[in-house]
Amino acid sequence: MSRLLNESVVISDQLSAAVDEVDHSAKQLTEVADQSALQEQQLRTNSTNAMNRIEEAFSALQEVASAAEQISGASAHLNTKSKETKEVVLDVCRSLTSTDEVMKELSSNNRLMEQHIRQLIEQTSYINEINQFIQEIVSQTSLLALNASIEAAHAGEYGRGFSVVAQQIKKLAEQSGEAVKRSSSLVEQIEQGVKQVVEAVDNEKLSVERGVAEMAVNKSRMDLIFSRINEVDELAEQTSAASKQQTGHMSESTEMLKDVVDSVNETLQSVDSTLRMTQLQRGQIGNMNRISRNLRKSSLDLSHAIDQVGFKRAKQAIHVNVAAIQEWLKTAAADLQLLSLEEAKHEPKLTSLLKAKPDIEAIWSNRLDGSFVFSLPEAGLLNAKGREWWKRAISGQIFQSEAYVSAITKQHCITVSVPIYGEDGSVVGVIGADVSIA
Repeated sequence: MSRLLNESVVISDQLSAAVDEVDHSAKQLTEVADQSALQEQQLRTNSTNAMNRIEEAFSALQEVASAAEQISGASAHLNTKSKETKEVVLDVCRSLTSTDEVMKELSSNNRLMEQHIRQLIEQTSYINEINQFIQEIVSQTSLLALNASIEAAHAGEYGRGFSVVAQQIKKLAEQSGEAVKRSSSLVEQIEQGVKQVVEAVDNEKLSVERGVAEMAVNKSRMDLIFSRINEVDELAEQTSAASKQQTGHMSESTEMLKDVVDSVNETLQSVDSTLRMTQLQRGQIGNMNRISRNLRKSSLDLSHAIDQVGFKRAKQAIHVNVAAIQEWLKTAAADLQLLSLEEAKHEPKLTSLLKAKPDIEAIWSNRLDGSFVFSLPEAGLLNAKGREWWKRAISGQIFQSEAYVSAITKQHCITVSVPIYGEDGSVVGVIGADVSIA
């Protein structure tokens, strides 16, 4: 009967500890669910805003893509017109080159004509000199004819025939004189005309020289224009190429933005699904709370039933050197091997400690959250944070409990616990032991 009561007490304590653990887990789950719901709702709001912004950006990007296509078309048209203008300028340059050659040839012909006219003036001067010479000969001939007529008259009948010849010679001399006069008049007219031609040629020469100079200036200007047209043509080609590249990038960006929109839509769907799962999780947490309340009620009922059958947690006489046990645990807690709170290091240390003390029924160590690092034998509780010995030790005190039924051995015992201090002097864990009082 005593063993049954002890077992019942242990089960009741285990139920209470399990209920506390379930309550704590349910509380944490509720907090996590609440936080998750807030974050998911915020994520959904942010995703919706991002979706709206992305749609606006997508619309703007489509407009930019349309403008880029128009720019690309205009750039291609500009490139075509630039090439056409380049060809026209090339034709003008060729025409100017030909005109320049013609003007140079005209200038050369003008100089040649000027030389010929100068030669003609010289020849005209020679004609005047010849006419003057002929005029002198005619004058002398007329004088000789006159003298011959006088001498023929003196000769009488014998000089009559010679007189006729002299008259004829005089007549011819007069005719020659008239011809020379007319020739001289014509030569003067020719000289006058030649002078006018020379003046015209000089004026033409000046005009041709101005034309040649102007052609040189125009040719220089057209060369500059052609150079600028080449630069414009290169820029037009670069603009056209850049515009095509821009259009390509805009198309790629549009496709990428569409993928982003699809991803955001999928994210929103995932968030909605997560929100639904969170609601289901809340329902399960509610079920867990109901189960916890029922377990707590069952634990209280079991404890009341144990009291009804006469079990009392009365104090028993303890014939154990508790002070020695406390010092022993303090020495063990100071071992640097236990500071890491790793099971692989606690297991051999606590096992050797248990073997060294026959009156020790169980030994264990706990972390700051109440969980067990190691327990030998295995702990009968999920977590020790509900036990007074853990609360007192974790606060830095050395604790000795009253007699109670051990959850490990199911026998009456007392528990001694001491804190484990870290290198900085703060409490990092708990080491405890059950001492048999049976």
